[in-house]
Amino acid sequence: MPTPLTPDPAAPAESIGLEAAEIQRSTLAETLTTKLREQILSGRLGAGMPLPTERNIGLAFGVGRTTVREALRSLLAAGFVERQGKKLIVKDARYVPEQAADHGAVAVKASIQEVFHTRRLLEVEGARLAAVNRTPEDLAALRRTLDRMNPADPEGYHGLDEEFHTLVMAASGNSILAQIYRASRQMFFKGPAFWRVFGQLSLADGAPPPVVGGRQSHEEIYQAIDAKDPERAARVVTEHLTRVERALVERVGRADPRLASIP
Repeated sequence: MPTPLTPDPAAPAESIGLEAAEIQRSTLAETLTTKLREQILSGRLGAGMPLPTERNIGLAFGVGRTTVREALRSLLAAGFVERQGKKLIVKDARYVPEQAADHGAVAVKASIQEVFHTRRLLEVEGARLAAVNRTPEDLAALRRTLDRMNPADPEGYHGLDEEFHTLVMAASGNSILAQIYRASRQMFFKGPAFWRVFGQLSLADGAPPPVVGGRQSHEEIYQAIDAKDPERAARVVTEHLTRVERALVERVGRADPRLASIP
């Protein structure tokens, strides 16, 4: 039986697949660069703040130090950060070169659009099914959550917002759809950097409490489900998610007005 071949360390890269590995690593570094740019342009990493250490960035994003160093070199070259001694300090986004900033701004807006495109795919159908399949217990759970939603308490409101939408999906009667939604909640409600920028903006610009969507929108969703009107339920959920998406883009745009002009 022939002995299996093992890669020769001295062989050309093409013969052992190293070219593909290098492309993958480069893509990972570019992705990390985009994520860091996004957080600078959104205000999560404010002007004058030192970047976290290479080790902490690597741990936060689950990447190796080589990837982190490549990303930091890209940020430095593009003008997002500057070196002060041994630290990299975030520069004011207003003075970042236009071309580089536009690339990062697109990433911020794209992340919002991707999240809400996915939410619409799941939640519109979920609401339609909930209007058909909801039980008295489902309605009672939705009403209890809705009655506790207080826009004057942003932190509590956002937690109840997540709970309300999850209950709608559970009321759909489709256990797989509800399970997929539950598994995605972190990504929808807590993961993206654009959610975390709200607190900073409200302190910086005197904006009202960072609540988007509003209790009335949730009341309309509840009423459509209660009335067993699937088409109305689908419509009001679509309108609600679209309003929230637009409000997020507008609010994050305060950190970089260039976001407002990106289609």
